[in-house]
Amino acid sequence: MSKLVKRKDICRMLGISPSKVNFYTTQGLFPLEGRTQGGYGLYNSDLIRSRFARITELKAERLTIAEIRERILEEEKERRQFLELQFEE
Repeated sequence: MSKLVKRKDICRMLGISPSKVNFYTTQGLFPLEGRTQGGYGLYNSDLIRSRFARITELKAERLTIAEIRERILEEEKERRQFLELQFEE
């Protein structure tokens, strides 16, 4: 089961700054899964870890942030469709 964590935990886990987490969040790459009672954003740690690894790979290919977002969202859509087909059979 995935653990929900705050931004500071993401920063510590990935070794990135809070502004980088905010940037990826506003760009739709690090989706918020909810908020604490105090209003802190919560992130799915497994999703963020895998997304950050993929972002790093795509940045090495010199893609823009828009291209990275498009590629990641398309890959996840294809993965969901594949899994749906697997469960239908």
